[in-house]
Amino acid sequence: MRTIGIDVSKEHLDLALLDQQEGLLEEAHVENKAGTLTKLMRTWLKTGRCTADVLICLEPTGSYSFGAIKTLLALGLKVWLAHPMDIKQSIGMKRGKTDRVDARRIAEYALRFKDKAMLLDERFVRLQELKDLLAIRQQFIEERAKYRLQRGDRMKAMEGSARACFARCSERMVTELDRSLKRVEKSIEAFLNADPQLRAKRELAMTVTGVGPLLSSVLLVVTQGFTRFNNPRQLLAYAGLAPYPFSSGSSIRGRTGVSEKANKRLKSLLHMAALNAIRTPGDLQDYYQRKRAEGKAAMSVLNAVRAKIVHHLWAVMGSGRPYTPFKTNLQMP
Repeated sequence: MRTIGIDVSKEHLDLALLDQQEGLLEEAHVENKAGTLTKLMRTWLKTGRCTADVLICLEPTGSYSFGAIKTLLALGLKVWLAHPMDIKQSIGMKRGKTDRVDARRIAEYALRFKDKAMLLDERFVRLQELKDLLAIRQQFIEERAKYRLQRGDRMKAMEGSARACFARCSERMVTELDRSLKRVEKSIEAFLNADPQLRAKRELAMTVTGVGPLLSSVLLVVTQGFTRFNNPRQLLAYAGLAPYPFSSGSSIRGRTGVSEKANKRLKSLLHMAALNAIRTPGDLQDYYQRKRAEGKAAMSVLNAVRAKIVHHLWAVMGSGRPYTPFKTNLQMP
């Protein structure tokens, strides 16, 4: 078994090739360019230093790593995008840090935990465009909110021409951001309409109570078209919604709660979906009202509603049929 660890930076890639029996075989320091990486990998393949079965592991670094992943997948190689925290915790106490050493550590991690590898495929590359569009949309929304807030706060301390100038300029910025948002949203719709499979999955997801266009699009990216996770519990844990016990021996008796290690953006969107669901007549609203009537805390019940939404999503994706709300004759006092 051989693995390659890649430490990615803006300008360069550091690679370490490890063999389970022989240890470190090769190291390389190359430019972070498709042509350079392709040449190196073809050389290692041609000389027999590695085969097409080699497991290549790297950490996510946004646009810096995307080009390398795209190149490696085009060569038909197995690529694993591992979580940086998993790699860090597997190493234990360490002293010193260089890109060359980090590449070795990533390769060692891949060698030790190869059974946990989640390999990427062409879906990852295809969904990158949607991921970028959603990121642009979020950036524009945050910018618009900032200008609206500044307009309200700063104008209180302004007088005369300064107040009028600031009002005109900020209004112009908000208007332009509104236009940009509409253009981005049209691009998102055009992307999804061009891919019948993704469009069908998104429409299916939106049949679940509380799930709208934004959450369904984000879920497509996060789950790689609803193929990344093996069960709804994994997705709940990823979003920081799965409760875990916190106790040890007889001295630690903490409350069961969710982890802070989560995708906060997805968690926020699922929270908004739950709020929308409990305002919509149906089974989730009935569930929420029943549990509140039993004396359950509002946030505890709301977290349960978020979990139910994820389970409903899992069910419709598994069956391929739209979600049908459960009929209930519950009579609330």
